[in-house]
Amino acid sequence: MDPILVFCLPAIGDFVRCHSAVQVIAERFPGHPIDVITSPLAAPLARLMPSVRKAWVLEKRHLQAGLGNRMQLARQLREQNYRACYLLSSSTKAALVPWMAGIPERIGYPRELQFGIVNRLPAGWLKSLVAFGPRKTRLFEQVCAIAMLGERPADGTQLPPPRMVISPEELSAWRVRHGIDAARPALALYTSDFANFRSWPAERFVSVARDHARRGWSVWIVGGPREREAATQIRAALPEAVDFTSTPDITDAMCQIAASNVFLGVDGGICHAAAALGGPCVLIFGSNRSYETGPVNDQVRYVEPPISTPSWIEHTRDVSEDNVLEALAAAVTQAHRPQGA
Repeated sequence: MDPILVFCLPAIGDFVRCHSAVQVIAERFPGHPIDVITSPLAAPLARLMPSVRKAWVLEKRHLQAGLGNRMQLARQLREQNYRACYLLSSSTKAALVPWMAGIPERIGYPRELQFGIVNRLPAGWLKSLVAFGPRKTRLFEQVCAIAMLGERPADGTQLPPPRMVISPEELSAWRVRHGIDAARPALALYTSDFANFRSWPAERFVSVARDHARRGWSVWIVGGPREREAATQIRAALPEAVDFTSTPDITDAMCQIAASNVFLGVDGGICHAAAALGGPCVLIFGSNRSYETGPVNDQVRYVEPPISTPSWIEHTRDVSEDNVLEALAAAVTQAHRPQGA
């Protein structure tokens, strides 16, 4: 069967949310291979996503890659005989790639007036084009709308949340490589940069980490270069914490999260990946941000500041340690509760 191409967004969190659309397409066209295009940073996650056959990499971020990069990728795509390309990115630069590749159907909302380059428009495209003011539709709903050609889901139908799967064999091999005792519970911390308004005060992360360490838990700090300074601060106060922020491969970071017993994080791309892995997650968000930008997976618990007037608080300073510890305990208990109990 002819393959289908999905042009995804480049940032980690956005790319993970695009998997909802991939699942919709896989259900609509069973048996058709589905490939994706994304950034070098996000592409390794594609192999963990059910229904994705292959990831194509646009060498730079979609909005920065030059015409030469796009033409080179288009030549490679032309050889694959794709029947359609779903453009989950609304930029003209993204739309040029399947157009140059000669893919017959190029589906998306023409928000940059790419008429002709985008040649199949979902229902309601005009309303989307002229919409003013803040959008109330969450990103995962937007990409699913493209996958469904603008059709509304039937009443009671839930859009599929993003999903990633790491095999037990891969997880076991990761534990062996790093000398991890599977019997010892582990708390994975994703702090972002402490200077980021989305983060949580350093001393509160340290307090939560100490609480778990006293009870025999391992504490793992996960992330990348942005989190290394925060990891240094946490380890200065709690030397037994393990700093995984120098991990060279993002799929290794996914093993760290999947091997932990509970993930505590803040608003950022890694929290979407953690949620998609299906384990217990507690996320600290500013008020009202969780609905618009947070993961939609059922097992995620949000801890947010009280809503005030105006009812939009970006910072997280009013989230207490007690509320976070309570949410972590509840998340772990829920994860160990038999299904249906």
